[in-house]
Amino acid sequence: MMPASDNWRQPDRRFMVTGAARPRDIRDLMGHPFFALGKTPRLTPIDYQARHIAVMVRAENAGGIATVWDVDVLIWLTGQIVDALNHGLWVSRHVRFTPWRLFQDLGWATGAHEYDRLHGALARLSATTVITNIRQGTDWRERPFTWISDVRISRDDGVALTLPDWLMEAACDRSRVLSVDPAYFCLRGGLERWLYRLARRHAGRQKNGWRFDLAELHARSGSLTRRRDFIAKIRAIVVSQIIPGYAFRVISGGKLGILCAVPTSQSTEGVDNDVKHVVESTAHHIVGAAADLSWDHWRKSAQPVVFKGGISPVTYITNIITYYVGDFGFFAPLPAARSGHGKEAREAIADRLVGVP
Repeated sequence: MMPASDNWRQPDRRFMVTGAARPRDIRDLMGHPFFALGKTPRLTPIDYQARHIAVMVRAENAGGIATVWDVDVLIWLTGQIVDALNHGLWVSRHVRFTPWRLFQDLGWATGAHEYDRLHGALARLSATTVITNIRQGTDWRERPFTWISDVRISRDDGVALTLPDWLMEAACDRSRVLSVDPAYFCLRGGLERWLYRLARRHAGRQKNGWRFDLAELHARSGSLTRRRDFIAKIRAIVVSQIIPGYAFRVISGGKLGILCAVPTSQSTEGVDNDVKHVVESTAHHIVGAAADLSWDHWRKSAQPVVFKGGISPVTYITNIITYYVGDFGFFAPLPAARSGHGKEAREAIADRLVGVP
């Protein structure tokens, strides 16, 4: 039998979300500018480069680049995948779930606003093209992907979508995944959310935390805000101390100061006991002029990226229980909230469509 960590490579299987799972984030997404930090549609491309890192993100329509709020969907799905692997279950990059399950796990309400929010997130995630050299090899420029694809919405059975290989490879490698404090989802500001994820990745559970050069954080965030305004917002967050699990303070050093992040609770614990340590022990290290970020630069214009092809229809089989689910266009209305979704989320579904990408 194929090891659980490799089963997602089987294209004829559909992963069904069956219950609650602790949310997990992918380390590669936590330290680099993959998402917009504001709710106003961002059409300006992200083009971030460091000594060894390149990240280019484009919006394919007027909806803009996927935001740091939209990434909640990916964090939730990653948690579901890790939980399934922990229990020795099969997973797949082809996923089906009910909105009700996502709302329950992330603490959303179940009104029309939440369905609109999910609909918008799915639209932006599917229309955001990413090119990066992180785990992509020498031909990374020829390997663009979108956060999700092949999205279909059924009135009765919720959402079906396909995750990219790039994300699945990370989700199935538990040394690349970190647990997320549930309080993170209550943060209202995009910059606050970004700071939590950055601190979670670098400071982790280290007693002495981590340090970040304020002058370099602006480039790392991908924010379009002027640097002085960006740093003013950082200082305001330090005063408010609203980010869960970490205490922030600004000390002298660098060009404009150093931001220190120190863990304050066990909410920053790892995913599992057997997961490798993912944060270095050099707590005195500064992300900034002394690190790779000294080569960082921010460019607001670049050549457009064309995403080639899509995902062919696929036959999905899970367990033995199957029934036909009709096709709906991506912009079909999401199902209204109703009772019984918990039971339905645990049923297996098979599509009649065939063909493997």
